Amino acid sequence: MTQDENLRDSVDSTEAATSPAEEARRRKASHARSGEAEMPPTRRAGFHPLAREPKSTVQIGDVRYYDGAELSRPLEMPPRVKAIMLAAMVVAAVVGCLFLGRYFDQIMNEPIRQQQTLQDNLAREVSYDFPLLSSLMPLSDEEIMTALTDAGYTLYERTPVGTDPDGGFEVIKLPADVSLEEAGLMYVQGIDKLSAGDAVKLLKGAWTLTVTRKNGDDMRLRYADFASGTIEKAVQGAMQVEGLENAEVTDSGVDDSGNTYQAGVVSTDNGTYNWRVSVIELDEVYDISGLPNTAFYVGIRFTAQA
Repeated sequence: MTQDENLRDSVDSTEAATSPAEEARRRKASHARSGEAEMPPTRRAGFHPLAREPKSTVQIGDVRYYDGAELSRPLEMPPRVKAIMLAAMVVAAVVGCLFLGRYFDQIMNEPIRQQQTLQDNLAREVSYDFPLLSSLMPLSDEEIMTALTDAGYTLYERTPVGTDPDGGFEVIKLPADVSLEEAGLMYVQGIDKLSAGDAVKLLKGAWTLTVTRKNGDDMRLRYADFASGTIEKAVQGAMQVEGLENAEVTDSGVDDSGNTYQAGVVSTDNGTYNWRVSVIELDEVYDISGLPNTAFYVGIRFTAQA
């Protein structure tokens, strides 16, 4: 056999041995454009946090084939994420229960508590300790304040003595079971802004004394009456407080403001004074929902005759 024949047999045998691999390469290369070499597989550095295998792509011609391992991974959350989500759900459930509990408590139970507070404050045994206006009329502002202080009253001064250039002042005698600090907060808030229970707590056992000197000596005593039950009894009770039950009544009736009143003149050892007692429903004075309809606002006025 010649040398050329031996070389041809060697090439043929090599082609026969490598023909399966070559055939596969040729099938893949058939998708590429002519003259373009096959791109080797590329692999991303490192591992994707959610993938089990390294990311890889294979490009054949203009087509890049991505690794589809991520699509077949189990759809399960890591245990740590599950624990965090479970804890968040528990916290949200607790907060929601607390919010709903407080909400329904306000809706369902708060009116009951307010009504109970109102009844408790109406049932309190507190003394008014009314001053006798006829005995205070001849005194100066300083002497009146001294007399009230010596009586042991808890006093809230709305207009302190000496602050009005014309003379006079205004002071509130507080109930014995209400502190000055508590009353101050209520008055700053405004009586109309209080609940019915708190308003009764502040008003029952309290009275306001207003002294004016601008046009002669004038004193007014005002308070809330929760015990009389009727306007007529409230008028008679106020007259009795000031020793006017036997005084001459020169005028009576209902005024333009809706007050039921009686008025007259009284002579005492300290002088002769015009007096007037007037009563009106308490809810006509304070816009507070829930006040009892048997509560009244009472005013007693003494004026020195010229």
